[in-house]
Amino acid sequence: MTNAINLFHTFECGQCFRWNRQPNSSYIGVANGEVVRAAVTGGELVLEGAKDKDFWRNYFDMDSDYAGIASKLGKDKILKKCAEYGYGIRILRQQPWEALVSFIISPNNNIPRIKGIIERLCALYGEPLEFKDKCHSGLDPQSPVYYSFPAPEVLSRLAPADLAPIRAGFRDKYIIDAAKKIAGCEVDLHAIARLPAGAARSELMKISGVGKKVADCTLLFGFGRLDVFPQDVWIKRILAEVYNVAPAGIDEFVARKFGAYGGLAQQYLFYYYREHKMAINN
Repeated sequence: MTNAINLFHTFECGQCFRWNRQPNSSYIGVANGEVVRAAVTGGELVLEGAKDKDFWRNYFDMDSDYAGIASKLGKDKILKKCAEYGYGIRILRQQPWEALVSFIISPNNNIPRIKGIIERLCALYGEPLEFKDKCHSGLDPQSPVYYSFPAPEVLSRLAPADLAPIRAGFRDKYIIDAAKKIAGCEVDLHAIARLPAGAARSELMKISGVGKKVADCTLLFGFGRLDVFPQDVWIKRILAEVYNVAPAGIDEFVARKFGAYGGLAQQYLFYYYREHKMAINN
């Protein structure tokens, strides 16, 4: 297994919501106030529009040895099959605030709807961003408009009713609560980055609407905590049917089986069984 990135597997495995596939199989996405077109050419990741090279190198976690990690996880035959299917998945180092809001929106939702809510939120309260690449001059009125993700300070000044146009439903009040607690330093994302997983999770769970699963998704996809293993109905069902693990035994099983790389193991399992349409009873 090589260490190359596979954009389709990375962007379509359920970890991110602001990347959209283009007719030429490239992806356009927004992060860090930049609009970027990502493509793989000759086995190398090419980013058009990227200005902050260090940010994007970290964002795509290009310095981690995914082939080596997959090889260690592949000692388990089931996971080996899942890792080979999801080859090239990389755990994106998304910005913690954006990851937090994205996964507050995610419960009882599907990916297209999550993406729609986030795009409406950004269009309503984010800043318009210029994008120039080979396909868009930035001056063409037919070019799509992109927006930054609104800062917590911006959303903290709002009431839940102000978010009605994004059509997030009951999640409005959770987004506003998160913004107020982070803007007011009641929850410190910078401090969370330095905490052990359990303490970091507890801090995030001070926010209304953030349970263990949302907190763990934020830690994995927003802080790069590969030792965290988010558990939703899919993962619990997979572990029950494939590994015969009851919900009460998941934490012990994951620590013993996957160790420091539980987050990547979760993505391989989730992506493989979702794509193979494993039946889930919601």
